[in-house]
Amino acid sequence: MSRRPPARPGRRARSGRKPRFQARHLPDALTVERLSHDGRGIVRWQGKTLFVAGALPGESVRVLLEGEQSRYAEGSAAEVLAPAPERQTPPCPHFQECGGCQLQHVRPDAQLAFKQQALLDQLSRWGGVVPRQVAPAIESPSEGYRHRARLGVWTDKRGQVTLGFRRRGQRELVSIGHCDVLAPELNAVIEPLNHWLSGLQARGAISHIELILASEGPALVLREIKTLKDADREALVSALPSVPPERIWRQINDQSTLLTLGGEPCDPRLSYELPEFDLNLAFHPQDFTQVNAGVNRRMVRQAVDWLAPGPGEQVLDLFCGIGNFTLPLARSGVRVLGLEGAASMVSRGEENARHNHLEATFAQANLADPSPAMRRRWGKPDAVLIDPPRDGAREVLDTVIKLRPGRLVYVSCNPATLARDAAELAKSGYDLQSVGVLDMFPHTEHVESMALFERR
Repeated sequence: MSRRPPARPGRRARSGRKPRFQARHLPDALTVERLSHDGRGIVRWQGKTLFVAGALPGESVRVLLEGEQSRYAEGSAAEVLAPAPERQTPPCPHFQECGGCQLQHVRPDAQLAFKQQALLDQLSRWGGVVPRQVAPAIESPSEGYRHRARLGVWTDKRGQVTLGFRRRGQRELVSIGHCDVLAPELNAVIEPLNHWLSGLQARGAISHIELILASEGPALVLREIKTLKDADREALVSALPSVPPERIWRQINDQSTLLTLGGEPCDPRLSYELPEFDLNLAFHPQDFTQVNAGVNRRMVRQAVDWLAPGPGEQVLDLFCGIGNFTLPLARSGVRVLGLEGAASMVSRGEENARHNHLEATFAQANLADPSPAMRRRWGKPDAVLIDPPRDGAREVLDTVIKLRPGRLVYVSCNPATLARDAAELAKSGYDLQSVGVLDMFPHTEHVESMALFERR
């Protein structure tokens, strides 16, 4: 048996891990120059870019240095000596610890202005494009807007239960009794859930709880890592009179199938409304849906208006999900094909088309590498809508450009990948006509946006 040689004198044996950075307070106050795209203050310090969480442009701050690399460093504002006019007292008592929100120290109107500027900066700096028009932001109330969230659950060795969100930059949880950005109907179940979890007979049975507010009311999905006792299930029903048992489901470990509270496999549905289009869209509790219902409605309206499809035109909806854009487009009287990678979402789209008595075609497709047969199905669309994940639409963009649609609406959740894809569209003969922020996630760093491109 071979042995590892001893460490050389004066050196520690290698453990395979870098020594943990020792946070320290910098001795001098620093002045913040601007904000980064993720909402942190930027300072030039010792020839490096220093990102300072919780700091705003123009402020003089004392910094707690929390990490350092060769070209940049990271820290947080330990003390604000000269606050900016945009600064406010964070409304949530958990803000300093909880990782859910990053911008509660900024006034809501200033948050929106920052996001709009961050979007334009990314498009100009990395995409080399400037819009002909900056559209007014689609705004949202800064509190009570979130219609779904996943809370973590942790039970320590003493049986003490913590229900909440991840601590900022860490894995451990921050216990919460109320979350400012959650819809009131979801906030109302947090304290009863805390009480129920603390009395579980099957200690440590739950690892996560998904909260969902649908048209039917609040609903729950319990991630179960130990089997709940009958008494536990009965106690939950008693603790939550606002959530009937038929809207509580169990997910055993990470299995895809949900169970009823009683333990039977099921394929449940919830729904949400798009009243401007007279639509009711059903979804499985584990489907992706937008968390901000108010912004989603106005976003869909704007997308349809920007595409401006005429009678008889054909529209292609890529990354269509359950039909959030596809079916409003169909309601507008155009021929629309919705494409999605997940077979379950395609089935849901078809189900929603039947339920709403609409003619719309849905198909499963690998949008990263569509087959020749699938590309032939796309035909020659007059307009295209793209709503990609954070990675953007790079893989499918070449195919779209070859189709030469007259108009293209791009809904983005990542300004960096939008900028990259906008550059490709510009090279291929498309002008950026309009772009604007969708305030889907107030108090957070996330920047959602919509862009309209037209072929020259």
